[in-house]
Amino acid sequence: MVQFETVVVNWKPIWNLQNHFANFTETTNLFHVYKDQHFSYITTLFVFAYIYKQTFAIPGSFILNLIAGALFDVWIGFLLVCILTTIGSTLCYLFSESFAREYVFYYLGHHITYLQQKVHSNSHCLVEFLLFARMFPISPSWLLNIVAPFLNIPIFIFVMTTFIGLAPYNYICVQAGCILSELHSWTDIFSISTLFKLSLLSLLPLIYVFYIKPRNQIVLAEKEQIEEVLTI
Repeated sequence: MVQFETVVVNWKPIWNLQNHFANFTETTNLFHVYKDQHFSYITTLFVFAYIYKQTFAIPGSFILNLIAGALFDVWIGFLLVCILTTIGSTLCYLFSESFAREYVFYYLGHHITYLQQKVHSNSHCLVEFLLFARMFPISPSWLLNIVAPFLNIPIFIFVMTTFIGLAPYNYICVQAGCILSELHSWTDIFSISTLFKLSLLSLLPLIYVFYIKPRNQIVLAEKEQIEEVLTI
């Protein structure tokens, strides 16, 4: 049985409204104590909580990603949440396909019609379209997980685009959690290293603007030229 007597001291004050920086740092330190004393238990609890949340489309990815960054550091936390996001989303896909067809069409029929039109109009570049939908959501991620089986999206493409497409968001959240866990006072926010990390995070969207989007436009133009040649 897991014992927590040594770490549950003064639990209530820690979870006040966190208007003060000390409350946040104490909370982060508490998570670290739990991890150091009960690593396997805390990791298992985190894994099952994340998969459960993702499978049943429960909000909270942002908070859990921050916790992953604070607990496991950047790269371990980033890889972990990418894997868990993909597993949970895939389980949501399979669960919806197997047990929720009638409910999905009854409650989300208009969303399905809209997304079917989008998928059909982008069928020649389905992977690129799904990556774009994940990185810059045209609809909530949980909605795409639920209705994907009814949009004729193969599960392999769904899994691949989920892992890759949500990676930037996961990285930003995990990195933010790691940065916050390293702060000891409000003045640390304005340190050179912290400002440098935050600046790098702010530049990530530019990768899409200056690289991914032009590349996709070139691919689409080439495919249209090939289709025109074949129809002649």
